[in-house]
Amino acid sequence: MAVSPATRQLCDATFPETDAASALSLLDLYAGAERERVHQAVVRLSGGRLGRLRRWLDEAKRNPETVLWFGESPSDTSQDTHAFGVEFINAFLDKHLDTPAEPTGE
Repeated sequence: MAVSPATRQLCDATFPETDAASALSLLDLYAGAERERVHQAVVRLSGGRLGRLRRWLDEAKRNPETVLWFGESPSDTSQDTHAFGVEFINAFLDKHLDTPAEPTGE
């Protein structure tokens, strides 16, 4: 199933022109639960960085609910707390991009 037009538009707005096609190819590999919501969440969480996108997609395969919590606006916490959590996790990912992601067992 192809990436939706809305997600394609979000990718074009988020990633540099040189990386947008790669981002769409990576998104197309995710076929798990809540596909459309997960696609849009990981694009937002990536901040336009392919390495982050890969890591968030790896996490979505294991636990899509976590990705949706971080990638959307949860109602169970303040906006400031949510933003801090996203920044913290992305900073961690940025420090560990060269480390291979753990296998997903597939």
